[in-house]
Amino acid sequence: MYFLTALVCALISGALWFIFRNRKRLHLEILAIAYGAATLMWLIDCFFTLAEEGVFLSFDDPIDGWISIATIIGGLFFWLILSFILNNKEKVLAESK
Repeated sequence: MYFLTALVCALISGALWFIFRNRKRLHLEILAIAYGAATLMWLIDCFFTLAEEGVFLSFDDPIDGWISIATIIGGLFFWLILSFILNNKEKVLAESK
């Protein structure tokens, strides 16, 4: 379930980046890369689960929902922090010139 959540977030953030690619200060490429990396991580986890248990995706475990929420929140938090740092860095560089 968390793989599908990360995949949907990667697709949505990629579409948002494509739509708003002229607005560089949003740094949506960071969000797309973060969710893309999470999707790759969960895909590898699904393959290991398939090798061990014979199931690629499982919807039985209730903790999967919490992992999905943590993936969404973690990606957004990572994007907000990096966007804040990069935007302040640009502001400081512009003021020093």
